[in-house]
Amino acid sequence: MAGLRTSAVADRQALHAYSILRTADLDEACRCVAQVLSPHELRIVRRTHRLDAHMCHAPLGGVSINRLRYGATVDIDVGCTGDFLLVMMPLAGTADIHCGNESIRSTPALASVVSPTLPLRMQSRNDADQIMVRIDRGLIERHCAQHLGRELRRPVEFRLGMDLSGGRGASWRGLIRYLVSELDRETNVFTSPLTRVHVEQLVVSTLLLVQPHGYHEELTRPARPVAPGYVKRVEEFIEAHAEEPLTIGDLAAHAGVSASTLFAGFRDHRKTTPMAHLRRVRLQRARHDMQTAAPASTTVTDVALRWGFTHLGRFAADYKRWFGESPSATLRH
Repeated sequence: MAGLRTSAVADRQALHAYSILRTADLDEACRCVAQVLSPHELRIVRRTHRLDAHMCHAPLGGVSINRLRYGATVDIDVGCTGDFLLVMMPLAGTADIHCGNESIRSTPALASVVSPTLPLRMQSRNDADQIMVRIDRGLIERHCAQHLGRELRRPVEFRLGMDLSGGRGASWRGLIRYLVSELDRETNVFTSPLTRVHVEQLVVSTLLLVQPHGYHEELTRPARPVAPGYVKRVEEFIEAHAEEPLTIGDLAAHAGVSASTLFAGFRDHRKTTPMAHLRRVRLQRARHDMQTAAPASTTVTDVALRWGFTHLGRFAADYKRWFGESPSATLRH
């Protein structure tokens, strides 16, 4: 998987630790890819090309980050994926994508967003090497409904092409670049179920906001202020469940309002956000744990991870800003 550009979302060694397939056999490649993605028809276009298929697969709950190349020009007929959405981002080479009534030539600057309910056909060129982000359809629909505050009346169908060279598409590229780089670390934060829930939320919410779809205009419309009672209800819920892997969707569901309305309520009445309030409560719980712990048998890292703080540098900075001392100083006392 050589020849990747430095501006790409990942480097040439990305995700190699998650390799699940390396084969020159067409049937084996088709079978393995189908297990991760979807059953499909696979055909080598040029007889002179020799298949050299390589696939990497990193599962993150309802989201997975994959890397796939065939080493030969191939035609792929998928039909509708049905139960998942796929964002394909070439690291090198090109792929001709036909999804529903849209067609694009996907390049490192132009990703494709394949909706579950639209039929997919594609031709992947021999030099194509792609990062593929698979997202469960249920996650997309659930998050969209939570943000809207109502049930969906039709499937969530996205525009096919996503410009990665600037604007909101560049934000998506930056997010996936971070996830890939973190996965490639020997000790990454994604082993924690708490972290994986937030990865799901971040990936899905970002996609819903950056890429046009049937609900995009409604989703990005300014929210109406929420009643203070809803805010208080969520504050009490956070106090009782701070140790659980809560998402903005969980908080909005408990409040009985949409996520955007809940954000507006906290902004207008608490001058913060729901997740920032949750973070503050967890900081207070972490402080209590360190104040009552035995320093010989407890570390700052243990306490931070227990309360969902996976970025230890940020945890330490936030802790000192709120409490005027470092976590290690609290633990020593």
